[in-house]
Amino acid sequence: MTTAVKTWPDVHGRFGPYGGRYVPETLVAPLEELEQAYAAARGDASFQRELDELLRNFAGRPTPLQFASRLTEHLGGPRIYIKREDLLHTGAHKINNCLGQALLAKRMGKRRIIAETGAGQHGVATAAVAARFGMECVVYMGTEDMERQRLNVSRMKLMGAEVVGVNAGSRTLKDAINEAMRDWVTNVRTTHYLLGSVLGAHPYPQMVRDFHKVIGEEARRQILQAEGRLPDLLVACVGGGSNSIGLFHAFLDDASVKMLGVEAGGRGHQLGEHAARLAEAMGFTGARPGVLQGTYTYVLQTADGQIATTHSVSAGLDYPAVGPEHALLAEQHRAEYSAASDAEAIDAARTLARLEGIIPALESAHALAALIARAPRMRRNEIVIFNLSGRGDKDMEIIARFQRRFEALGRRGEMGLVAFITAGDPSLQATESFVLALDEAGADIVELGVPFSDPVADGPAIQRSSERALRAGATLSGVLDLVASLRRKSDVPLVLFSYYNPVLQMGLERFAGRAADAGADGVLITDLTPEEAGDYRRIVQAHGLDTIFLAAPTSTDQRLARIAEASSGFLYVISRTGVTGARESLPEDLPALIRRVRRVSRLPIAVGFGISLPGQVSILGGLADAAVVGSALVQEIEQASSVNAAREALGARVRVLKHAGKAGMSRREPGA
Repeated sequence: MTTAVKTWPDVHGRFGPYGGRYVPETLVAPLEELEQAYAAARGDASFQRELDELLRNFAGRPTPLQFASRLTEHLGGPRIYIKREDLLHTGAHKINNCLGQALLAKRMGKRRIIAETGAGQHGVATAAVAARFGMECVVYMGTEDMERQRLNVSRMKLMGAEVVGVNAGSRTLKDAINEAMRDWVTNVRTTHYLLGSVLGAHPYPQMVRDFHKVIGEEARRQILQAEGRLPDLLVACVGGGSNSIGLFHAFLDDASVKMLGVEAGGRGHQLGEHAARLAEAMGFTGARPGVLQGTYTYVLQTADGQIATTHSVSAGLDYPAVGPEHALLAEQHRAEYSAASDAEAIDAARTLARLEGIIPALESAHALAALIARAPRMRRNEIVIFNLSGRGDKDMEIIARFQRRFEALGRRGEMGLVAFITAGDPSLQATESFVLALDEAGADIVELGVPFSDPVADGPAIQRSSERALRAGATLSGVLDLVASLRRKSDVPLVLFSYYNPVLQMGLERFAGRAADAGADGVLITDLTPEEAGDYRRIVQAHGLDTIFLAAPTSTDQRLARIAEASSGFLYVISRTGVTGARESLPEDLPALIRRVRRVSRLPIAVGFGISLPGQVSILGGLADAAVVGSALVQEIEQASSVNAAREALGARVRVLKHAGKAGMSRREPGA
């Protein structure tokens, strides 16, 4: 390992072979001006005093280093400390760099600030410091990111920033940077480009790192005070890499301190499905050294050098390149880089919220997901610092999978489709492949029926499927393991659909804990009413799971109100009396029942029992928010000649039903 690694970059702005300055000639002079101004500011004690005062009294430094006692106990591994950058003004570490660059722009006589943003946190911090210094502010943001981070768009506008949507390319962070650079080329005499990560042409990777290294400097002092020694491992997420290099930098010369940077594993390993540039060892493809937006580093690209599209549930990690200093640290094996999937990050966010009362940004949750996976292999006397780079209120619509699905459906003008199948029919392995096929075909929610010996509310088709699953050895514990396996591969919301006795025999606390840890979203107990569900609701909801109850045509208005009060996620409305099973038509009184339910609840309404035909789903599109299809799908499995044939039949059936639901939405009743 190279010694004195903290001395990078060299005089040419290079971190080993990486970095440099690859820009149009029109930007050479302003970058040289910026480099000289920054060098002068670094040597000016008055600049540092003013910055320190702003960091303390405007941003809120120092941030705490919190011992995560319940997370530590839950994982059963090392002692975990959380560096709480989420507690800074504007909710993330981004304010450190924004204050430094805004102060530098003021020193240079620039009165107009432009910036790019992905998750919106850098844009919000830029808007805040521009307001603080009385500067004009323009923030470029991909329209895809604007849609998933609407709260931050509103925050930027409230502080006086102009938010410019970028429709080009993938409509994400890369394209926002392109548009900001075009603005800077045009208006370079009056404008400072406040780049938000350790990316771009020299001096940005060095300058942004230096403004963030306060994170690691504080953490080093705090851990020595708390534990009397340095940590064994540092963990942080890596998009461009500013929060992670901010933590790592103070420890780079300490060989005993290991470092783990966690990238976005997205939804798969192939190019276009992830944003992992340095995690090739985990099977992520498409990254190799190249030039993007001013710097030479690892870039996700096609064989002929075109920049690839990326995917991440987290807008802040959805970028095809990584900071050049990270590329060097990976090459030197000074830091390790891995990746976490969308689903793993969402589940990690839920875990931290449930155990520590902290809702992390999904960017940070990727790092937490990797730590959760690694902790069981670590010793109890080891110490970990996890950098919580931002808070997660901006991601609530994403973390809450039911809410996110129904709101997305509403924006697209579509009705949802809830697909029910019995877990373990014909095997749990087959069920996993069926769920993935349903998700791929467009199912919005999947209900996994827990097989039970006496399913009194179910018709013949589901009774037979339960019998087959039980003969194949399916159990509630096995179904929970299946959910955990699915969560590593799919983000589709999952509902556990069970009778009460298997849950009761497992124990409510154990069941809820395992279901939440596995990644389930909600639970529907067929034979449990609100009156009998006091302990169940308290325990299940305490673990972050939604409790879904059934409303029937025979339910009085008073009972409907009680059912609605006990429910979360969505309401399941039974279309008719009797048991489950396909029917030829919908009951005539169904519209009146749905109107009664809407009078007592604002939750989305899913209608089930007897739904199987495209025409029925089309009619429901004018009434409900989702249709539940179960017996018809179970029969497809029963009648198929093989698991592969069942997969194909399920996918074909769901695609037809989804199309019918879209057509039905055009007839939705006013106010429905």
